[in-house]
Amino acid sequence: MQSIPAAGPPVELTPWRPHPWVLTLGAAALLGIVIGVLAALFVPRGPFGEYRYELWRWQAETLVPTLADLAGVREPPPPDTAAEAVQRYFALTSRIRAEEASPNPDRALIAALENERATYENDVERFLEHAISSVVADAGLQRELPLFRAITLTWPPVAFELTSPPRLLVRSPRDRIERISDTLLKPGLTLDQIEVIERSADSAETVSLVVSLGGLAAYPAIVRDDRTYASVVETAAHEWVHHYLAFYPLGQQWGKGGEAHTLNETAASIAGREIARLVLERYPIELPPGADGSAPPSSRNPDFDFTAEMRALRLQVDDLLARGQVAAAEQLMEERRLVFVQNGIPIRKINQAYFAFYGTYADSPQSSDPIGPLAELLWQRTGDVGQFLRLMREVRTRADLEQLVASLQATP
Repeated sequence: MQSIPAAGPPVELTPWRPHPWVLTLGAAALLGIVIGVLAALFVPRGPFGEYRYELWRWQAETLVPTLADLAGVREPPPPDTAAEAVQRYFALTSRIRAEEASPNPDRALIAALENERATYENDVERFLEHAISSVVADAGLQRELPLFRAITLTWPPVAFELTSPPRLLVRSPRDRIERISDTLLKPGLTLDQIEVIERSADSAETVSLVVSLGGLAAYPAIVRDDRTYASVVETAAHEWVHHYLAFYPLGQQWGKGGEAHTLNETAASIAGREIARLVLERYPIELPPGADGSAPPSSRNPDFDFTAEMRALRLQVDDLLARGQVAAAEQLMEERRLVFVQNGIPIRKINQAYFAFYGTYADSPQSSDPIGPLAELLWQRTGDVGQFLRLMREVRTRADLEQLVASLQATP
C-alpha cells in the first residue's frame, strides 16, 4: 500500500489557555444572562412593563466583546492619540449639548455629531480604563486571585462603556424619607411618559420620582456620555469602586438597602472623586473652555449657594416630617424648588423621593445622614484612597464605621 505524502509541514496546535479571571468573569456573567432570560420569559414584568430597562440585555450585548478585549489585554492608545481622542470627543459633546439646548434643535445635525463622536469613543474608553487602573495599582488596590496567587491585577478589571444610562424610578413614603423601591427604566423617555409613570406610582402613602443616572455598576459599567471630561472620569472611577467593593463585606451588604446602600454609595463617591483627581493630575489633557463636554453657560445666579440652601431645606423637611406635618413639608419643598428655578437651577420636582435618592450619597447636600460626616472623617484621617478603601471595605454597618473612626481618632 502506497503512503500518501503530507500536504504540507505539520501544524502545531496551541491549546487555548485564557486567563483564569476571564473564565471567572465569563462564568458569572453567563449565569446572570441566563437568569435574566429566564426571568424575562417566565416572570411577569409587573407595572411599567413597557418602560422597564432589562439589565440582562445590556450584559448579553456587551459582556462577550468586553471579555474578548480583556483576554487580549487590550492596550491603551498611544499618548498623542489618546489626547486627540479626548479633545475631539468632548469638544463634540459640547457642540451636541449646545444644539440640544437651542430653541429648535437640529436633529439631523445632532445625529451627525454623535456619529462623528463615536469615532473616538473606544480610544477614550481604553485610555481612561488604563489611567484608572494605573492609579488603582499605585494605591495598592490590586489583589491576588484566589487559587491563582501568581496573578496580581486590578480586580475586577476596569471596564466601562460611554452611552445613555437607564433612568430610575424611586419611591418613598410620604411621611418619611426612605428609598423603599427602585425600578430601572429605559433611557430616552419623554417628559410626558415620565409624568405618566410618576402619577401611576404615586399614592396616598407614597411619592415617586424618575431620576437620570450618571452611571450604573453593571459590567462593563454604564457611564453617561453627555457630561464633561472631569465628570466622566469621576463616574467611571465611582462605578469601578462599586465593582471592587462587591468582593468585600461592604459591597456584599448592597442588597439589604437602607444604611448598607448609603455606606456603599458614600464610599464610592469619596474614593471615586479621589481616583479621578489623581487621573486628571497624572494624565493632564488640555481642554479649552467650552470644549470640555460642558453645556452652554447657564443663567445661574453666582451668589446663590446651592449647597447651603439644599442642606437647609433637607433639615427643615426632616423636622416637619418628624412632627407629622407632611402637607407642610410638601408645600415647603415646592416653594423652595421655585426659588432654585428662579436662581437658574432648574429642578423639575423636589419631594421625599428626591431626597431619598440623592440622600443615599451621604456626602451630598441632599443628605442629613450621619454616615456622610463619618465617612468624610475617615477620609480626612487616612488621606489615601488605598488606605481608605482597605478600611471601608470591611465595614458592614454604621456602627462599624463609628467604631472605626473612633479607633483612628484615638490613635496618636
